[in-house]
Amino acid sequence: MLVVKGINNQQEMLTDYKEVKRKRRVNGEHSLSFYLLNTPNVKHAYHLVDKRASIMDKSDEYIALGINKRGHYGKVITAPHIFFDDMMDWQYDLYNGYANFKQCMDFIFNGTGWKYIIQGAFAATKFENFGDDTRSALLQKALNRYEAEMEINYSSKTVIFKNQIGKETDAQFRYGHNLKTFEEDTDMSNFATVIRGYGKDHNDQEIMVEYVSPMAKIYGRIHQKPIRDERYKSKETLLEACKKEINDVPDTRFKVSIVSLIENGLSPLHKFGLGDYVYMLYEEADVKVKIRVIEIEDDPTDPTKAPIVELSTFKELKTASAIQAQFQQTQKQVQQLLDDGGNLSLALKRLYMNTHVFQDDTGMWMVNPDNPNQYVHHGAGGSDYHGGMIRIERPDGYAVINNGYLQYGFDIAGHYPPYRGINVVEDGWWLTTTHDVLDNCHFYTFEHKTRYAKVSAQIFTEDGGEVELAIIDGNGSTVRSTVTSKQTSAPSQGDGVELVYDLGVPNGELETFYLRMRNKVKGKKAYARIFRVWLEG
Repeated sequence: MLVVKGINNQQEMLTDYKEVKRKRRVNGEHSLSFYLLNTPNVKHAYHLVDKRASIMDKSDEYIALGINKRGHYGKVITAPHIFFDDMMDWQYDLYNGYANFKQCMDFIFNGTGWKYIIQGAFAATKFENFGDDTRSALLQKALNRYEAEMEINYSSKTVIFKNQIGKETDAQFRYGHNLKTFEEDTDMSNFATVIRGYGKDHNDQEIMVEYVSPMAKIYGRIHQKPIRDERYKSKETLLEACKKEINDVPDTRFKVSIVSLIENGLSPLHKFGLGDYVYMLYEEADVKVKIRVIEIEDDPTDPTKAPIVELSTFKELKTASAIQAQFQQTQKQVQQLLDDGGNLSLALKRLYMNTHVFQDDTGMWMVNPDNPNQYVHHGAGGSDYHGGMIRIERPDGYAVINNGYLQYGFDIAGHYPPYRGINVVEDGWWLTTTHDVLDNCHFYTFEHKTRYAKVSAQIFTEDGGEVELAIIDGNGSTVRSTVTSKQTSAPSQGDGVELVYDLGVPNGELETFYLRMRNKVKGKKAYARIFRVWLEG
């Protein structure tokens, strides 16, 4: 059932419509289209179905943006999901610098009326002039940069972000000449059936393995660029790496009716979800490969109509236009399996959907199917994390524990020899100066893994002067924190000052700052000594 709400907020039920098509694509289009006949039955609502009218089915709302009238007989309506219409709002501001996923989504979502939930692990990334565009365009850029996927929940106006949506299933079907497809593309430009791996054992001797795919029985020996990595110390681990790296599945995508899949072995009880993985059997080689549902076309008003799904073996998520561009240009795919930003690798991210989960009388278990020594157990005695299976994220989005490793480094290293200006001299237990321009006491380096850098010190001045101690950004000019005093005697024990440098949301990058002092009254002697420099928060 479809309902229209005109721009005057009048709501009416629609009848006499046909050719209803809802299209949903992973990280892409979510739209509704239909042909509305101009009949007496729909006379009460026909005029409401016009520019920017809301069209609602049982679970979603769409905004009519495309209207193609066919004389007086009817009109074809094309309506994107209201989320994409809301996200056409313009973000006039610009963002520069590193942003974790939460910071980026705040920048995009603030003021839209939509909420978001993060259910994945994403490395911080650097942006330059990110903004001055529609929020929809910015969101698409962000999804590509963070390698994230999203699900839209209209009822709660919430978007859920994951490393990958969908689930893995054990459903399978046969791929052969009798599979009736509507569209089909295959690209063999990156296909290979043989790969070699080279490493070095613990005696620093070269080791080599060769993996031959079962697909070689059909297509012969086609070589892929070898793996050359001295971190592999055994033939067993090197062979496993070759099996994972080889691109022995042709890049294929096709649209097919669910009915045709059932005729080719798919269980009629299986229900497809967007992003799901199923298995496709290549009968010639007796090989099963995973293939993903990247688009679903269905009729939300008629559950008896068989949906049409687009399936793809592409390892990277692509828009329809990008897939076409690849076939036209036969571009090489670049697959980055490791994260240089220190967050979860792609293989570990996939644990979110691959993990075996079960319960017994001791509690709940979550086990990595590729390594049974990596598991999580929750029971009455507490929680156990083995093999690095834990990631803890701060409210600002920074991961303080990542893959079991603590991401905090509390040390701040001072330059040696001391980085001291010519106008600052050491006098007993004090640093002193009579200069009225800030000069260096020291220079510090650290990793930006906390919110604040702090300095505890004592300061005083010669009578008639005013001492100033300041933290200066590593650029040498921006004052980040400063304290002053006109006290004319050395402070007692425990009586000191504290400088606080707000570093912003952590990103793990190397940071620096200068500690400088002066006397605001030229010629008067200023005194300072540093007790402690540390990271916090």
